[in-house]
Amino acid sequence: MIKLTTTCILALMFCSCSHYYYVPNVQNVPLFREKNEYRISGTYGLGTETSCLEVQGAYSVTGNLGIMTNFMFAKGIDNNEESWAKGTYLDAAIGYYKPLHKSGVFEIYGGVGGSKQQHQYRSEIYDPGNPAYNNLNAGTSDLSFIKIFVQPSIGMTFNGFDFAFSTRFNRLSFNKTDNQIDKLSNKYEFDKLYATAQTKNYMFFEPALTIRAGWKNLKVQLQGATASYLNNDHYHFDQYHISIGLNVAIAKRYLKDESK
Repeated sequence: MIKLTTTCILALMFCSCSHYYYVPNVQNVPLFREKNEYRISGTYGLGTETSCLEVQGAYSVTGNLGIMTNFMFAKGIDNNEESWAKGTYLDAAIGYYKPLHKSGVFEIYGGVGGSKQQHQYRSEIYDPGNPAYNNLNAGTSDLSFIKIFVQPSIGMTFNGFDFAFSTRFNRLSFNKTDNQIDKLSNKYEFDKLYATAQTKNYMFFEPALTIRAGWKNLKVQLQGATASYLNNDHYHFDQYHISIGLNVAIAKRYLKDESK
């Protein structure tokens, strides 16, 4: 039998959430079919260890040219006083869309975005003889990255129902990884962030399915997406994103339908 004394310090893995440094945001899939259409949506999303609030907008400048912007606020699901994470992400994109037959749409957008995030870590040090050492703060980190992406999609849009398959290809570049974690207090998170900083550039492949149902101008939107990174085998990023929200559509063709 092993006896624990006040001089014996055990490193334990607590049940708190793991810190992830990239969260895939909702894919903005407007499915435009004509000039001067608008799309505005607000969603709530969940990942492996994160929850997100997101707002998106898009506008069709011409019969084939569209623009969009996306904002996300994310935080850790199990945030507490000793261990928490939060961050914001904003991007903008421009793209080409092509109506197909009566209801189909092909579109491809390319854009750039950036994220800033802050993390605080819980200590893994546990000393049964000295409670003052238990659950202490193990330090903080501040990160930021730039993301360049291309997002092709194809879908169908009707008055009361939309669905689309999309795929996003990302190049993620960390331009700041301020690692202030005490390595003795939380070696796991220190090493994980150190490895993230060393790689710096990551390539992601993110397929998604979007379904919207409701009315012409207002639909409930559901989206499920996965994220896999193509050039690294470290699991430091959220691997799926499921969201629900509302999508508002404003288009001339809906006004024409109402006048009939």
